[in-house]
Formats: sequence, structure tokens, C-alpha cells
Amino acid sequence: MNEQAKYKLKGFIFMFLSSSAMGGIGAFGRYINAPGDFISFGRNFIGFIALTIIFAVAARGNFKKLRTTKLSPAMVFSGIFLGLLSGLYVISTQYTTLANASFLIYTGPIYSTVLAAIFLKEKINGKGIACIAAVVLGMLFIVGIITPQGLTLDLDPKWMFGNMIGLLSGVAYGLYLFIGRYRQDCDSNVRSWWNFLFASITILGLMAVDSLLSGGLKYTVKVNGVQQVDAAGQIMTAPWDIFTMDVTSWLVWIAAALITGFIAFHLLAYATKMLKAGELAAISYQETIMASLLGFVMFNEVLTPLQLVGGALIIAGGVSQIFFSTKAASKAGEKIEKEEEIRENLQARLEREEEKEALR
Repeated sequence: MNEQAKYKLKGFIFMFLSSSAMGGIGAFGRYINAPGDFISFGRNFIGFIALTIIFAVAARGNFKKLRTTKLSPAMVFSGIFLGLLSGLYVISTQYTTLANASFLIYTGPIYSTVLAAIFLKEKINGKGIACIAAVVLGMLFIVGIITPQGLTLDLDPKWMFGNMIGLLSGVAYGLYLFIGRYRQDCDSNVRSWWNFLFASITILGLMAVDSLLSGGLKYTVKVNGVQQVDAAGQIMTAPWDIFTMDVTSWLVWIAAALITGFIAFHLLAYATKMLKAGELAAISYQETIMASLLGFVMFNEVLTPLQLVGGALIIAGGVSQIFFSTKAASKAGEKIEKEEEIRENLQARLEREEEKEALR
């Protein structure tokens, strides 16, 4: 395997680890007595703090890179969209069904693939389209949009506001992946630092809007990680106050922020630099598999046959994309190596000819 293929494979590994870590947020959230947007804020703010500490203690050279790297609109909007994709998703779950919200945010990778094809000329062939189609279909099975009883996507007008917010979260997700393909010259650590900063600021603004819409921030009441419902079947909520959060919630909030925020988003910054939008899309749905596995292991949430089929489709599509992309990168690398070898041989021949001429 040549260097180009190794580089591509490394990007896939980063994306796989990132999406797997993101998939754990649902499991963590069940043990945090706090609004979802505050949890989203922690995923970015703790990431910003952690990366700043790493820069100060173990990687001081990055502060110099921060000062010397020109802050461009692409870097600013990358952070803003990172904050919007997670914050808007959380708000949408409060105003529409969970299946609707999940489906709408996962339309994001499709948008990024289309935008990259139009504006960045990132070509996607039939094999790539087939891989993306497989993982998207698998996602529809896993999040419960496609069931044995039919489609569960609820277009009832009462969910219109929540569906629009969910759609915007998907657009933000797609724009984040797309804009991440710009400023490839920027160091990934520096990019992550700015992403965490602007995402944190963005989510603070969303929390203020959410508080106004909801008459104050609220959190869902849970017992042993299970959401409680009232006699009418509605999810029970309670007013939230940051000063009355219990110790367990704080500890889990920090753990969730480090794993599903700092680690996941930091690795994603590397992956967006190394992979094309279509390649990112094919691996991003691994998040749904991890969420389902954690639900099964931690909460005995049995996977339906269709969900198992969905997981198999996502794995098959993702593995196929990795195979096709690394193979193509390997061929491109071999071509570059041959061209370099030809240039070196030609240079050596010219040098020998010059030496012969000098001896005559």
C-alpha cells in the first residue's frame, strides 16, 4: 500500500472513530438531567477548553500556528454550522417526533455530497452513489422511518415547526461537512480550536432562543435512563437550573463532552481534510449503528429484523466505499511514483550525458 492509499485509509479510520463516538451521545444523555442544547454546548465548550490545555501543556507550537493562520470566512462558518447542527437537532426533538428529527439531520451528508460535486468538482461515480444509497437506506431502517407497518415519517401539520427545525439541522450538518473541505492548508488542530469556539458561541445563542420559545429551559425526567411519561402519554419535563444539577449529571455531562464532543469533533476535523464529501457521507451513518448497539447493550432495546438489515447495509456500504476509495488512491499513487521514477531516470541520464560531454 503506497502513501496515497495509506493517507486515504487513515482518513476513513478517523471518520469511523468520530462517527462511532458521536453515536454515544444518546446513551450519555439519558443520565444527564439537563436540556439537550446545554449538553450540545458542553460537547463544544469542553472541547475548546481541552484543546486549549493541550496546546498550553503538550503542543505549545499550536498557539504560534493560531496567531499565524489567517482566520477566513470558511473557518468561522465551519464552527457556526457545527454548533447549529447539534443545537438545532436537539430543539427539533422537542417539537417533532424523534424519528422525524433523526431522519432530517441525517439528510446532511447527502447535501454535502451534492454541494461538493457542484462547487468543488468532486466527482462521484456509480460505485460511490451505490454506497451512499446503501447507507442511507440502512439509516432509514435503523431510525425507524421504514418499518414492517410502512413509513413512519409523520407529516402532520402539528409537527411542521419541529420538522422545519430538523430540516435546518440537516442543512447545517451538510454545510459543515462541505465547508470543511475548504482551507485544506489549515492545520487540523487549529481548525478544531476555532470550530469549538464558534460552535460554543452559536449554541449559547440557540439556548437563549430555545428558552424564549419554551418559557425557560427544561429537561426530560428520567429514571435509570428511561424517559418518564405522564398519564396522557406525554414525555415529562421539569424546569432546569444549572445551579441545581446533581453531581452524577455533571460527571456524565463532562464525560459525554470529552468523548462525543472533543474526541469526535476533533477527529472529524481531520477526516474532512482527508476525505471527499461522498466518502465522508458513506461512513457518517456509522453513528446510527453505535447508537443502536449502545441502546441494546445498556438498555436492553432489542433491535428489530429491519434494524439489523439496516446495520448490515450501512456496514456493507461503508466497507465498499473504503475499498473503492483506497484502491483508486493506490492506483493514483502508483502513477505518481512511476512518473517520479521516470523523472529521476531522465535526470540521471542527462547528468551522465553532461559528464561525457565534459570529458571530450
